[in-house]
Amino acid sequence: MGKIVLLSGFASGLLYFRLPLLRGLVAAGHEVIAAAPEEDARVAPVLKEIGVGWRPIEFDRNRVRPIRDLRFLRDIRNLIQETAPDRLLCAMLKPNIYGGWAARSEGVPSAAMVTGLGTVFMNPGWRRSVAARMLRRACRHHDIVFVQNPEDRRDLLDGRVVEDASKIVQTAGEGIDLNAFPLAPLPDRPVFLMLSRLLEAKGVREYLAAAAKLRQSCPDATVQLAGIEDPASGGVPVAEVRAAEARGEVEYLGFVEDVQAAIAACSVCVLPSWYEGTPHSLLEGMAMGRPIIATDVRGCRETVVDQETGLLVPVRDPDALAGAMERLALDAELRASMGSAGRRLAEGRFSAEVVVREMLSALQL
Repeated sequence: MGKIVLLSGFASGLLYFRLPLLRGLVAAGHEVIAAAPEEDARVAPVLKEIGVGWRPIEFDRNRVRPIRDLRFLRDIRNLIQETAPDRLLCAMLKPNIYGGWAARSEGVPSAAMVTGLGTVFMNPGWRRSVAARMLRRACRHHDIVFVQNPEDRRDLLDGRVVEDASKIVQTAGEGIDLNAFPLAPLPDRPVFLMLSRLLEAKGVREYLAAAAKLRQSCPDATVQLAGIEDPASGGVPVAEVRAAEARGEVEYLGFVEDVQAAIAACSVCVLPSWYEGTPHSLLEGMAMGRPIIATDVRGCRETVVDQETGLLVPVRDPDALAGAMERLALDAELRASMGSAGRRLAEGRFSAEVVVREMLSALQL
């Protein structure tokens, strides 16, 4: 068996999204080390408990800072030299780029996990051109590039970011642990929950606007928002959310450590994002039997069978979002039927066990 280093751009993401993959690698007999910025004190003890090593590595995931980025590249090379892995796995944009460069320099096989192309690739301009060239150089070394939706696959090929189509493997996101998110009974009353960092591109402002509209038509409905402020470009200030809370339009839960309990207390999960890879919060809601309201955009639309497991609405349209929320607020039977259908979809398509097995097979691990 080999030694695997998983390099991620977000420490908490190791807990929220990648535990099934890490457990799968350990179960297959590999020595596994995870590396990410040290920004969550829970990460190291949880990884130790499942038999995964921890190596913090610092960088700015949301900003281009040439000197610090070159240091990040140096630190990845140092990490590879010190740990001597048989393979480097990279997740998120900067690790995918600089991890690929470092792995090439050190002669180590590597793979990229594209969890969503992000605003850099969604907006035409010089930043997109530069990022595409940098990622293309990395993907010439990556032997596998995992994507989570067909649009990301198409864009990587059309833009010649990935020049060999056989390298691309599409998975159903990173899968959802069905045991960690079991089916739970729905509350009797309508409670809407959005789980997300406070980013404009996640649709936070549209959600707040829809909450204000829903208050007029369904005063008994509760609209909750859970997530931390993100100081990155495009962040929505927490003061803006607090102002909506003061008006009685939304309940702000802040950081939620027990995500399962938060979903169990809601009756509908909502994510009006502008783009996604495959949104994990929606998979969690589906697994627990919650109907989904999401935008009809890449990544989100893959998680919803419209009118069956939930409702798709146009992006950046708070009126349409409010209308979908009102429809589910007023129809308890529809909430129940869509929630049950969503659980079946999660079992059939999004099980982490199936996704991890596909990934390990593609990586020949």
